[in-house]
Amino acid sequence: MVRFRWIVSVLLMPFLWGCSIPLVRPTRIDWNPSLSPQTIQINGHTIFYTVKGEGKPLILIHGYGAGIWVWEKQIEVLSQSYRVYALDVIGHGFSDRPKIPYNSETYVHFLRDFMDGVGIEKATLIGNSMGGGIAWAMAILFPERVDRLVLINSVPPDVLNQVKNESFRTLVAIKDIPLLPYLVIAGRSKSSIRWILLECVSDIKLITPEVLNRQYQLSKIKGTTWVLYSTFKHAEEALKLKDQFSLIHHPTLFVWGERDLIFPPCVGETLHQAITGSRFLRIEKSGHIPMWETPEEVNPAILDFLKD
Repeated sequence: MVRFRWIVSVLLMPFLWGCSIPLVRPTRIDWNPSLSPQTIQINGHTIFYTVKGEGKPLILIHGYGAGIWVWEKQIEVLSQSYRVYALDVIGHGFSDRPKIPYNSETYVHFLRDFMDGVGIEKATLIGNSMGGGIAWAMAILFPERVDRLVLINSVPPDVLNQVKNESFRTLVAIKDIPLLPYLVIAGRSKSSIRWILLECVSDIKLITPEVLNRQYQLSKIKGTTWVLYSTFKHAEEALKLKDQFSLIHHPTLFVWGERDLIFPPCVGETLHQAITGSRFLRIEKSGHIPMWETPEEVNPAILDFLKD
């Protein structure tokens, strides 16, 4: 059924090509008007972020194709004790989408440069999905810049072999066919975005029209297709860090939704076993984005970990 949806999207491509929208950054954040939108120039590109609170810095890093909004249920809680930065990583959300290779080095060097730009020498990195991958890669390549890690349903180094949800497996199956993955990504409709969001949660009632529209609008911003396609095509390059994963010595907390359809808990358990002294927390009634789906369990766990 999922593959059929994606094939239909490709067939509709001639009608969807002209549907991209320009990048217009909001002057207020609808889901939390108390937050002040910020921008910063990083290597000539405008990056969108928000910051709140005082204390040791925490950086919240979202996943593939997502944006700051997935942290809407963490910022207020964590900012009561810490200085919380939530950013749209380059190519995502309301940040610029330059036509560059989106590989692991691009994302990690971007994060380092963002930290330099806002004056952060060392921070705790809290990442979900691809954001978790950026976080652990940062700990490998620039360990002196990382205090602690909180990895939430994080991508593993062997991402293409480990991913299990049907929509992504479809991309993996056609990855070597010229142009076809690009066309599939470009052909996203509101229906296919909804299906992807449904794959990310255990409680499908959480995917309201408002939530769907948030993500759909981000997906239609001009340049998004290239970013997602390039990120996908370069995903295998993370494998070169696989042998270094066990060299991470930072205090690390793994948080994993038990019902994750994308990376099941066994993926997280393997990563947890590779980092000596790390902790692993399963969230029973949650999927791929447990910090958003079950914040009442995830937030206290993060705060307890940070206090130790």
